[in-house]
Amino acid sequence: MNSKSSVIKLSRSFNIHPWKVIAIVLCIALMLPWLPGGQASAATLFSDDFESGNSSNWTHTTGTWSVVEDGGSNVYAQTGTSEGRTSAGSASWDNYTIQADVKVDNFNGTNRTYVAGRYKDGNNYYAASLYNSGGGKLEIRKKVGGSSSTLVTKDYALSTGVWYNVKLELSGSTLKMYVNNTLELTATDSSLSAGAVGFVTGKSLAKYDNVIVSEGAGGGTPTDPDPNPNPTPTDPDPQEPAPAEGDLFVAANGSASNPGTLDKPTTLAAAITRIAPGKTIYMRGGTYSFDSTITIERGNNGTSSARKNLVAYGSEKPVLDFSAQAFASTNRGIQLFGHYWLIKGLEIKGAGDNGLYIGGNYNRIEQIEAHHNRDTGIQIGRYASTAQFDEWPSYNLVINSYSHDNYDPDDGEDADGFAAKLTVGPGNVFDGCIAAYNVDDGWDLYTKSDTGPIGAVTIRNSIAHHNGQTSDGTSTTNSDGNGFKLGGEKIGVNHIVENSIAFQNKKHGFTYNSNPGSIQMKNNTSWSNGQSNFAFDVGTHIFTNNLSFQGGSSDKTSGTDVSSTNVWWKNKKSENAKGLLASAEDFVSLTPSLTRNGDGSPNLGNFLKLAAGSDLIGSGTPSGTNIGAR
Repeated sequence: MNSKSSVIKLSRSFNIHPWKVIAIVLCIALMLPWLPGGQASAATLFSDDFESGNSSNWTHTTGTWSVVEDGGSNVYAQTGTSEGRTSAGSASWDNYTIQADVKVDNFNGTNRTYVAGRYKDGNNYYAASLYNSGGGKLEIRKKVGGSSSTLVTKDYALSTGVWYNVKLELSGSTLKMYVNNTLELTATDSSLSAGAVGFVTGKSLAKYDNVIVSEGAGGGTPTDPDPNPNPTPTDPDPQEPAPAEGDLFVAANGSASNPGTLDKPTTLAAAITRIAPGKTIYMRGGTYSFDSTITIERGNNGTSSARKNLVAYGSEKPVLDFSAQAFASTNRGIQLFGHYWLIKGLEIKGAGDNGLYIGGNYNRIEQIEAHHNRDTGIQIGRYASTAQFDEWPSYNLVINSYSHDNYDPDDGEDADGFAAKLTVGPGNVFDGCIAAYNVDDGWDLYTKSDTGPIGAVTIRNSIAHHNGQTSDGTSTTNSDGNGFKLGGEKIGVNHIVENSIAFQNKKHGFTYNSNPGSIQMKNNTSWSNGQSNFAFDVGTHIFTNNLSFQGGSSDKTSGTDVSSTNVWWKNKKSENAKGLLASAEDFVSLTPSLTRNGDGSPNLGNFLKLAAGSDLIGSGTPSGTNIGAR
């Protein structure tokens, strides 16, 4: 299975039994909060994953196009060294979104690779462009009457041999480009009003897969930040889900020889080897005691349109207790080496090493509580020491999860809340997570010289507090105690941290930790950490709308202060370059309060919320944006 985007593909014709209709309605209801404006996704106009082995839906006019195998999946490849063009769909399509997984094997010099929309012919189209000039750029381009021009561009590190999910959204005169589910560029142009979709390669050797054309403007995805950082608490749906044919049930008293029905449940280890793509393992509530690691092996994969699911049954709470394991680096709780899995609603504790270790791609980890493990609670890293960079785990989403009280008993300098370090590929995201009372750091994105740079990690809507000690006060002299540690050994990686909060950590709130790159820090709040709230001593970091108050020492902020919008704690006061001051009166409350909503997302109540009348409200950029995370 090759590493590609976890987009959802809909078949063009299918039969649905009544019970499946109910299941689909429930799934849509659960997805609504993650869709822009709470609206359902638009209808699919066209999709192609090339698993049929042919490209009959496509018409190529130049280049050498064929369906080839890549990593166990069929993909659509252009293998000629002259310009390649191919197209599909209807010339009458006007407002729509096209997305595809794109991998450039060889740029053959300085060249571009396109995902095209409103494609009329080889001389008229819009394009989302991957351009390898100067280390890499993203572009929205147009070609009208044979003349090409760039509408908007930005620097963006690109690598050959890496899959990128590229999306071009066309809505009237507004054009948007997303990469890996993040909005990167927006342009306005009215030259072309309708057209099909296409791929264009300017002498580059490229592969495409998982093509989806959706009616209307597709907007964001479930990984986009929620515009409301403090949603109303919701309770889990108490209804028990209706099992489908092929689903399996697991219970603490299950037997491997059982069929896995509700009345005859099987074991977790047995179910993992038997579950098919698109089907679900339901774990009944209760405590499961393990003395060895549960592993989802490499090759045990779902697909982009049919994940394998391991979830709690209804509102029941499965507790996976690995306390019987000895303290050893080989004694993890769950190892997820497969691709396209959903793991949701489990509590994992007591492992001899990591509670949950993710070595596969395109997995979704949701509402997990990992605690009292003897290394990091939830960690992303390569599945084997022999795995090369293109096999490092990529495009995993950890959402609304809570990792706390993890402690390594040898020296207390390894057990973090969350980690994506040493050997991780691109596109990994943490969203809506909480790291608290871990003996080392809340988040650790460490790099080492012997393995080199890792892929950029995105952290958003997340909270780190009281790290550097456990909740009973246990700490060591080796415990770092940073909220968000974003580097190591002077290796530059351009991570992204947005709408996140650090408070009362032992050391720094947010720290570059010797990462000399260009970390993007936007709308974060840091308060009352032991040393600096923001510690970025060196680098070309990019700071926008960040808020620092009452740190243990002055902030260090090497980089760009975008529009002078950052309020830093320096010389025992909070002030931005425009002279805007922050004080305790700018907050509704400075009394820590943190709970979790029914979906696992953080709920801070009034803590660190800007008070009515605060000058920080609307003083950020763009105009009207608040300073800080709240």
